[in-house]
Parts: sequence; C-alpha cells; structure tokens
Amino acid sequence: MRRCLTLLLLCSALAACGTSTGGGGGYFPLADGTANTDDSQVSDSTAAPTDAPTSVDAVTADAKAPADVPPTALATCTLVGQCTHDDCEKNWSTGCGAACAKAAAPAAAGPASVLQVCSTSKCAQGPCKSAGKPDEKCMDDCVGKQCPTELGACWEQGAGIGAGGCSAALTCFTACENLTTGKFTCQANCFTAMTTAARSDFKAVATCLGTGGDAKACMQPSLVCLADGKQGQKSCYDLFPCVQACGKDVNCMGNCYGTGNPAAQQQLVQLIQCVTGPTPNECMQQTVKCAAPSGSKGCMAIATCAQNCPAGAGQAACAFECLHSGTADGADAFAPLATCMQQKCANCTASTCQSCATSKCLSQAMACSSN
Repeated sequence: MRRCLTLLLLCSALAACGTSTGGGGGYFPLADGTANTDDSQVSDSTAAPTDAPTSVDAVTADAKAPADVPPTALATCTLVGQCTHDDCEKNWSTGCGAACAKAAAPAAAGPASVLQVCSTSKCAQGPCKSAGKPDEKCMDDCVGKQCPTELGACWEQGAGIGAGGCSAALTCFTACENLTTGKFTCQANCFTAMTTAARSDFKAVATCLGTGGDAKACMQPSLVCLADGKQGQKSCYDLFPCVQACGKDVNCMGNCYGTGNPAAQQQLVQLIQCVTGPTPNECMQQTVKCAAPSGSKGCMAIATCAQNCPAGAGQAACAFECLHSGTADGADAFAPLATCMQQKCANCTASTCQSCATSKCLSQAMACSSN
C-alpha cells in the first residue's frame, strides 16, 4: 500500500490554479501564471493589444500630458487615470495628477476622485509609503488588490457593455503587460469588453484577493472566471482526470471545471484546496466524495487494487479508479486506513506495509477488513 493514494500529489499539477491569473498583472490569480499588474494610477494611452476581445476599442490618443490638458477635456475616468499615471510614474508625490483631476469632465470626476482617495489612503499612505515617497511598482500592484471596486467603477464610467467572457479578458490583460505605455487604458478596454456577468465573475476574484484571500482561498471564483461561468452535467469523478491531464495549464483546468455540475465543481475545489493545503495526507474524505464509489469492491479489495498501481505519472489516476470501483461502505472504510498509513507508514514497502498497518493502524485495518 506504499503511497497507495498518490492522487494526493495532485497538488503538483493543480497548484498553478491559485498562483496566477489568467492574464495580466499582480492581483488576479487566474489564468496563465502571470500576475495582474493593474496600474491603477496607471499607464499611458495606447491601443488595446491585438489579441484583445474584438469589442475593445482603444480609448487612447487623447490622454495628454497634464500641462497640455484643458479644463474638462478628459471625458472618462479611464482617461483621467491614464493622465495621472503619465504624470506620476516618474516622480510620485502628493501633488502629481492634480492637473488631470482638474481636467476631468463632471461625469468622470466622481469615480476618479473615489479611486484616487482609495489608492492614496490604502497604498500611497500605507504599505507603499517609503522614505516619504511611495514606490511606483508598489502602487501599481497595490491599487489592484486594495481598490478593485473603485477601479472597476472607474473603468466602467462612460463605457458600454461588451460581449466578451471573463477568460478572454484574462488573456487580454496578459497582453497589456507587454506594453511599455498605455497599460491602464489597455486594461480598461479588456475590462469593458466583458459582459455584465463576466465582469461580476472578474470582480469576485479581485474582491476575494482584496479582502485578504490567498490563491487557494480564491480558487473557486478563479475557476468560475476561467470557465466563463459555465456549468455542465459531469460529476467530480469525470472532472478529476480532465483536470489532472491539464498539468499546469490553468486555462485547460477552467475548461474542465466548466463541464461539471454545481455539486461536482464544489467537490473538485474542496479536493484541490485540501491537497494543496498544509495537510495533504488528510484529504481522503474529499477524495472519496469525488471518486463516487459505485462498484463492488470491498475495502480490502480497494486496498489491494491501490497497492498494485504502478509507480509513476499514472499512479494517482489508477488509485482513483480503485476507489471508484469500490462500494460506498468499502471506500468509506478505506479512507481512514489510507490516511493513517500515509501518516504513519509512508515509507513502507510491499513486504512491510502489512505489519506496519497492523501495528500502527490496527483499528482502521480491522474496520477495513469487515467492509
């Protein structure tokens, strides 16, 4: 039974789910291993990247340098934010961006002011305050995490509703990261290209992170975004091999997740969160639920089946199938035995596992033998 349930090592294949964001910057842990760097004070005006959703127009060229901005020339909060970034990126100070604020049209002034207050109080005067001046990179990263609601409201002001999904926006955000100018406007275009539902999914991830959630805690909203909110009919048993085959491709994981029914999606997330957590050897309850035992094998037959799984990349899938081929009672009895064995007999061999089980996991072994 040595390492009989290496499917718990699924964490190595699934960990990417929570560490990255499908596109762009330092704060949305979503899609492709890149963090979202939303410049909330933000970047210069440049057209959206070529792979942005088709509904993204580049609202750009009219974000001017502060000295050239006439009163009320900036019609949207996005243009105000772009202007502010142009003014502040070289030398952040409490006075930078003042000309941009004065040039904001009435409709843009409100959300621009709210964003500025948030970025100042939560970032410039908080974690980014260093030797009297906040660091620009810190500001770029911090505002996306600390002011996601204010940032979204800024981007939405004056913009229509797009037709793109949440996953496409992540790809678009990633492309914005490659720009040397216009990052803020580019990201705004990615955001406003989404449908209302997609924006809601996107904001859920940002809010989760902004309220202190880590990649693991924010895994479910991240997968919902990657799946574009889709749900299907597949069980967790069906989703497991699909996700496992994705390796570290989180877009693939999102596609798998979107084919599951609501219960399956929840079970999969619970399993991933457990195996990527601090106690991966204590995840048998979640594993059994996902495996959906529906066969005829009793507990000892499941244990024998798992013990005979070949080592290597296919071992986890093989052990998962052993659970699926068992009866519900057999799998339930196997769970505590496997947990005990992984904790107390992790390095046993074929010749020593049985004696280890009877000496260190006797009660669990006896319960297994009767099911």
